[in-house]
Amino acid sequence: MEQRQWNQYSVVKEFPVMKDYLDRFRRTSYYNEVPGLISFFYLQGQATVDEIRIPVDESALDPRIHVFWIQATRSGKTIAWEFTGEVAKLAGLETEMFTSGTDSALIGSIDSVSDGDGGYITVENPGLLAGKKCLNFDEGSILLQPNPKQFFSEVILYLQQAMNTVGSHSNTLTKHMKNGKVETESRVSFWITSFPPAGVKDYVLTKGLFQRVLILYRPWSEGMRQKVSEDRMSRVFNRSKEKVKSLEDIAQHFVHLKERVRMRLLMKANITHEAWENMSPKEKEEVARAMMDEMFVPDASFHPQLMSAVDNYYTLVRGMEKHLSEVVCSFIPNVLSYTVLFATHIAMMRVMRDGVGIEEDWSVTGNDVEMAEEVIYDIYEQLVLWLEAEVEVGANATAQATIMKGWMSAYKVCADIDIEGKGEGWSLKSEVLKRYQSQQGRSQTATYHRFKAVKDKFEYHTFGTGNAKYMRPKGDSQ
Repeated sequence: MEQRQWNQYSVVKEFPVMKDYLDRFRRTSYYNEVPGLISFFYLQGQATVDEIRIPVDESALDPRIHVFWIQATRSGKTIAWEFTGEVAKLAGLETEMFTSGTDSALIGSIDSVSDGDGGYITVENPGLLAGKKCLNFDEGSILLQPNPKQFFSEVILYLQQAMNTVGSHSNTLTKHMKNGKVETESRVSFWITSFPPAGVKDYVLTKGLFQRVLILYRPWSEGMRQKVSEDRMSRVFNRSKEKVKSLEDIAQHFVHLKERVRMRLLMKANITHEAWENMSPKEKEEVARAMMDEMFVPDASFHPQLMSAVDNYYTLVRGMEKHLSEVVCSFIPNVLSYTVLFATHIAMMRVMRDGVGIEEDWSVTGNDVEMAEEVIYDIYEQLVLWLEAEVEVGANATAQATIMKGWMSAYKVCADIDIEGKGEGWSLKSEVLKRYQSQQGRSQTATYHRFKAVKDKFEYHTFGTGNAKYMRPKGDSQ
């Protein structure tokens, strides 16, 4: 059950624009291609935030992608943002960095200024969360403290509100100040990064912020650090001769996508570009909502594949200890929303690749959902493993003995098979794994992952109909 490598994802294989983007990205941030892939959708989401709404019954999703990337320090997170932010600027998308600030800095203020005649007038100044922009929060660890200061508790609430669907009432941030009330509608896309501080798992499990973002947890071993160091040093005075796209060329995809999507929306709504530019944000939102059933249409394979994705995500948590299962299952609605968003982003990529006209049908297909699920499934699987406290590398002898004891308990229940010429004491491997999963209250994913830590303690034999695999402990493991 090894996770896919970045170049094994179907979306990378099928779309040259994604491959070009990642070939350039990985020359900047080593071995972070999956965050790079997410950053591509992140930029598409901000590029089309005014035009795209995805209907979900009587509500909607907007195309923004919000990321919380948790990974060790000095592993390429900051330089990855530098790449993403530079592409955003070249594509005409606003970028900002956030480290700290007052309520006014975040949601805006109403200030009194001199009118030049001895009096005062009030002027509303927009905050950092207002309008459209790619916002990088490079100090996400501050949000992960068990007892954050009051200011950061309020920041978390503002971030949660800003992530709600554009155009919904809950997306508007409101603050009453001495000079009046400030109301801020946010169309910001968040890119938050952090190292894994102590106690972070408990925080992830209990705070609503993480039910809104795409949590990208990536373990980073000492071996990975050495590999990155070796690769970087091999490039000193020795730049790769491999041809890659320039940042300017990469940015053109997002420029042209925005143009194409807007042209389609205005054509569907029978609105001129001049009329659109003169509209208020509220009026533009009304147009986007009115046309959201017309922009993309699901084909016959879309919903069956989406139902398959639902089942696959829930399979990851089956057998998990009840309390943890309830919490981890709370992430699934968001996981499914991001599956729909990624599928729609892939549909936009196909429109651009195939030159589909603005007057033609723009379909979201089951194949789009399947490609989206490949990426989301691996991200969610890694999150589940992390939250289940996966086996630590280099566990001490006592811990290893405890782990093995659990597997021996599962094995002994099933150890009743004699194989001719091989002796007795064999158990069907699949039954041992099922028994361990049940006894330990683990998900299927965590069970397979934990088995890797002890697999060398057993011997194996393939036998009988269907080449079933049997196992028993080696002599020194019993």
